[in-house]
Amino acid sequence: MLTHKDIIIRAISSFIFIGFSLFILAPILMKFLKSKMPGQYTQENNLDTLIRRQKERLRSQYGLSGELQPSELPSRHSTIEESQITKNLKIQNNDLETSPEIKQIFIESRWGGSAFSKEIQSEISKKYSYTIAESKILSFLLLCEKRHYFQSLSKVHQSSTVALKNFLISLLLFLISLDEIKEKNFSLIDKIAKKMALKPSELALAFQIKILMAVSLQKELKEERIFTETLVLTKYSDETIKSAFEYIVFRESNLWAVSSSQIFEELSLSLNYASLLSPFPIITNKKDIEVAQMILGISLDQPVDEIKKAYKKIALVMHPDKIVSQKLPKTIEKKSILKFNQIQEAYEILMTHKK
Repeated sequence: MLTHKDIIIRAISSFIFIGFSLFILAPILMKFLKSKMPGQYTQENNLDTLIRRQKERLRSQYGLSGELQPSELPSRHSTIEESQITKNLKIQNNDLETSPEIKQIFIESRWGGSAFSKEIQSEISKKYSYTIAESKILSFLLLCEKRHYFQSLSKVHQSSTVALKNFLISLLLFLISLDEIKEKNFSLIDKIAKKMALKPSELALAFQIKILMAVSLQKELKEERIFTETLVLTKYSDETIKSAFEYIVFRESNLWAVSSSQIFEELSLSLNYASLLSPFPIITNKKDIEVAQMILGISLDQPVDEIKKAYKKIALVMHPDKIVSQKLPKTIEKKSILKFNQIQEAYEILMTHKK
């Protein structure tokens, strides 16, 4: 028969076991639940998968037959011009009755604020630590009404406040990013890049590439102008950028409505191009150890084996054989091979000083 002392000991042991189990399992469970919550962005390790999905979407969107090669940019001669697409979509959707949810958003925005605009403000702040004034969100909502952006959404998404919020957050992130690129003054881009473990310059370049690929539907653009490593959006008129942006909105709006992080999956192909285009710092001479360390991302103080490992890791990505096998646009291919030469030069400098 158990004594009171045995019962107490067993109860304490049980509490300790349960507490220890919760301590181990709770973080794992929370991480799993967080990843399943709508609107949560998790960085995809397999970038090739994201790029493949983007290629498939481009193939279906632009009516290309067979396997889409990355070098196949949509031509304005084989595709309806963006302005005409936007016009047709607006005419088509003008016949749709605006959902009660959208009407309510417009009414509240005109009266100077709502719980909905505060939700957008709160989510952007929570996800990216970026503060945006509610007055700016209200102005943005009026802009969406004026430009008929909501009409690009399906009836299902127009009737869902969650889908509307996801769509508007994506739209707002894109617009603010474009403004920062034109001003070359990054704030939101810095926050997003940090969350995605990217360089802000690469993220900005990816947004620019996406816009310029859309611009190429309206006018002839040489490949060198689309895939440039510098930020050049200021060279294009506001109307040109607006038309390209609207083309993207009307193509991807229903994808953005699924999740506010979907915009970055749709950016994956441009991100891949941007990472290959993003220039290394220039090595001035054979003693430029500092720049060599920056290129390889490792310090000269590290052991030789670690330097070799860092070199192999980056060289494997930028090796000419791999670059050529990807059938990239010729401009990116040439610049990537030049970057590989810089990687080799940086490695030789560090190894020479290590001897």
